[in-house]
Amino acid sequence: MQVTAASTSVATLKHGVGTLLCIDDRTYALATRVEWLRAHGFTVVVAASIESALDALLTSPIDCVLLDCHMAGAAVVARLLKRIRPSLPVIMLASYCGVPCPLLGVVTACVGKGEAQAALLHKLRSALRAGDLGRKAA
Repeated sequence: MQVTAASTSVATLKHGVGTLLCIDDRTYALATRVEWLRAHGFTVVVAASIESALDALLTSPIDCVLLDCHMAGAAVVARLLKRIRPSLPVIMLASYCGVPCPLLGVVTACVGKGEAQAALLHKLRSALRAGDLGRKAA
């Protein structure tokens, strides 16, 4: 799978679980993550820049965001996404687990890149379930 800085791909989610927006400016890391997520049944919309992330949010049915903490402008992206859709779960991917101070209260969860993949799956599913509950209550 080839991912470029301007690419955005959308597919239909299996089993109606939800659609993930995966944001990372390092295309090699993004391609690997997207393949892994799709192998676990997720539909993934890819964004490698702030502009493509905002475009994807405005044009695709995004249920949860995975955002690389070390991407240039990560804090700006998180804040913009939450300003547009306050209830949108944003999961931060970091080299260490711990949300940087500027993002406390903005992101839903943080997953260390060195953590077991089961931890990421658990947090994704929890965020998607919480999002479904929030939509049903509204």
